[in-house]
Amino acid sequence: MKSVPPVQRLDPVRFDARLYRQMIDHLLSSQPNEGCGLIAFHKNRPVKLYPGTNVHPRPTDHYRMDDNEVVRAINEMDREGWWLGGIYHSHPHSDPSPSSTDLREANWPDALMIIVSLRSETPQTEAYRLVDGSPRVVSIEVRPDWGSWFETVRDRVAATFVPRPANGLPHVASMSTGSLAASGSEQVAVDIQCPPISDGKRRAVVGILGGMGPLATADLYTKIIQSSPAANDQEHIPVVMYADPRVPDRTEALLRGGEDPTPWLIHGARQLVTIGADFIVIPCNTAHAFLDEVQPEVERPIVSMIEAAADMIFQTYPQANVVGLLATGGTIGSEMYQQALRRRGIDTIVPDSDIQRRCVMAAIGEVKAGRAQASTTALLAEAGELLELRGADVLLAACTEIPVVLQQRHVGVPLVDATDALAQLAVKTAIHLEDMERAGEPQWETSTIGWTFR
Repeated sequence: MKSVPPVQRLDPVRFDARLYRQMIDHLLSSQPNEGCGLIAFHKNRPVKLYPGTNVHPRPTDHYRMDDNEVVRAINEMDREGWWLGGIYHSHPHSDPSPSSTDLREANWPDALMIIVSLRSETPQTEAYRLVDGSPRVVSIEVRPDWGSWFETVRDRVAATFVPRPANGLPHVASMSTGSLAASGSEQVAVDIQCPPISDGKRRAVVGILGGMGPLATADLYTKIIQSSPAANDQEHIPVVMYADPRVPDRTEALLRGGEDPTPWLIHGARQLVTIGADFIVIPCNTAHAFLDEVQPEVERPIVSMIEAAADMIFQTYPQANVVGLLATGGTIGSEMYQQALRRRGIDTIVPDSDIQRRCVMAAIGEVKAGRAQASTTALLAEAGELLELRGADVLLAACTEIPVVLQQRHVGVPLVDATDALAQLAVKTAIHLEDMERAGEPQWETSTIGWTFR
């Protein structure tokens, strides 16, 4: 089969390791025939694989995915707000270059053409995008699968961790003290010498990426302390915090084209990694709308507040059918919670535009400005009561400013606090942290300590 050589490399596509491995396993299992399938993308990131059945009459050197499987996959993508970002198939006996048949039958020009060669012991993968009918190579990066890490840790029972000695060598971290936008920010070398560990145990370090806003950050830290099973100072969960209130407004960016907070979030998260955070939590619901761009740039997993709160509702109130969402306009517009709850079979309702502006956003603004008072609580209670009248079984405080002033006694149905859900999950994650492999490495190292699971 004649192939067309690429002439230009385009921006990379980033695969989670689990998703990439799933694709390779499917193609290997399809031999001696060509395997094929679809890949759903959310924004610019692959999120789900749809392994297909090759129904071509000559399956050893051609492929055609079953039409019914294609229709089911596309319908699910439409429901989830995803798009068809990639079509993959294998070349069992040739290199991963597009054949003339591949190019002629490329009916979805916006989707990547991903070809995996299986002719050698190690599969070779190339991705192409058609530009004016010609294939251009798109680099593939396989990243640690933090989503799988999060799910595994969340489901773990108690575990004990033993530190691996660091040979007595100090860890030297380079920390920037300049502004985010500075091109030549000052670098300060900081020697961090791990102290002796008398009991042979060490907890993971929680990194809080805060400042959005300051009171919400303090509220999360307080709730982490309250959720910790500690009998004295030494038994509390180690926490490091980076709180920069200059992060641009997340709702303004989402709804009105304001300054993008993504570079600021990446900068703050990297600072936390530098000073030893094992994983990161963000006490800002709306900031989670930017995590698809932030997580690939950070070498530690960011634990999702959205999933934590949705899990808490699903597990604590299994009879709940409708959740009333109290959140910023940005969080509501992103539909993060609506999608997370829908996956658990729960519907969501939100305040109408007048109540959202007059009650919810006004109250959030007062908390951010440090002017919270009884009237602030009354505004949120009014919004909650109206959602209850419309059929909400549970209210979800999905802006971290809301639980600062709104408590269970102020509303007539169960109130779930997303900040509390995140705090509880952070504590559980720190206690039950596993020894996770990252991109084939046998141990996940943090600072001068490597964690091993016993």
